[in-house]
Amino acid sequence: MATTDYQLDGRTRSGGGVWFAFVLVVILLAGGVLSFLAYQQNDLSMVEAIAAGFAGVGALFIGLITAAVGLVLGLIGAVIGIIATGGALALTAFLVGSPIIAIILFVLLMRRDKGCPDPSAHGDF
Repeated sequence: MATTDYQLDGRTRSGGGVWFAFVLVVILLAGGVLSFLAYQQNDLSMVEAIAAGFAGVGALFIGLITAAVGLVLGLIGAVIGIIATGGALALTAFLVGSPIIAIILFVLLMRRDKGCPDPSAHGDF
């Protein structure tokens, strides 16, 4: 049993809030580290260093979100490109195949009629 599991009415439940708390702790730690580095390496006050550190964390999240949006838009564009390529191939096959089919049909139509071996099967009109 994990440390986040607990008993409720005889059933074991897992605590999903740990993942939410984990994300908050990571954000706070990253902001704290960036703030500490900004305070140590620049002539900033403590408040300015904290603001710079958490602004850096915000910039990281905005960068991740824009990368995810760009990835989704790129995939949508790729699907549209595949569809357009399929249409272009179909049109090319039609343009190349149509004259060939027309020539074959023309040759079949121009063949000489050999006549029927049993004319009585058709009746005289």
